[in-house]
Amino acid sequence: MGWGLWVSIAMYAWFAICLAVVAHRGRLRLWWVAPVPVANFALMCALGNRSSRCFWGFTLPFLALVLGLAVWLPLWTLGWLLVWAVAWGVAWTGITRERGRPAALGLLILVPVANLALVGLLAFGE
Repeated sequence: MGWGLWVSIAMYAWFAICLAVVAHRGRLRLWWVAPVPVANFALMCALGNRSSRCFWGFTLPFLALVLGLAVWLPLWTLGWLLVWAVAWGVAWTGITRERGRPAALGLLILVPVANLALVGLLAFGE
């Protein structure tokens, strides 16, 4: 187990903690599902006041990505990765808007390292 695994675990923990804090501040009862994979998709949709279509917009590309990686279909995987990135961008623009920040700030979720600062700002910023 290399250092990359530990960095990945730390980043996931940071994201989960920040998502839980944002959900708790947003008065959502299910804030505790933030660290649960796939269930946190529903939490992000609820935070951005999105419909259940938002959840499926996350889940179906995620499943297609897993399938593409399992059978190694590079173009398939790349295409669904782009669809998933759009779903993340849409959901986080809604979350930032609901937290009283400019919606365009939510697009930082797609930028490595800046996404960690974004979730921290939304969770612990004023």
